[in-house]
Amino acid sequence: MTGERGRGAVLYATAAVLVAAGATWWFLAAPPDQGTDQVALWRTATEELLPDTDLQVEAATTTMAANEERPYVTSVDTGEYLVSVVCRGGPDSYVRVSLSQTGSDSGLGVRCSEERRPDSFKVALADQLRLYVMVGDRGPVAFRYTLQRATG
Repeated sequence: MTGERGRGAVLYATAAVLVAAGATWWFLAAPPDQGTDQVALWRTATEELLPDTDLQVEAATTTMAANEERPYVTSVDTGEYLVSVVCRGGPDSYVRVSLSQTGSDSGLGVRCSEERRPDSFKVALADQLRLYVMVGDRGPVAFRYTLQRATG
């Protein structure tokens, strides 16, 4: 019976070592933290660069992961509008902003990794703004857009 107890103890000890080694590997192999504090700073920076105003029709600030795609749809009255966009992110990060999800609009490439000012463009709209945003393969990024009626 001592032989069986010894083999059982060795078996349990081996299982415990394997579980500990697996848990250690699991935590060491986890992807690095995305830097939530840094993302919060990027988000704040985009809101400072494109602050809310009384003239805006719509505005949104979001955090998006690498390769994420997101549509923004806003109902508007017929007229000419100014769309402003800005993003912040890590090295080599960018977003592509287009007015079409179907691919007929190649969109505007906006670098997030540089200290760039917001990009703005005018569009004539009939009933809706359909803004489609695609993040490149580097993320996360903080993205913000504003929409206001064009003046003069």
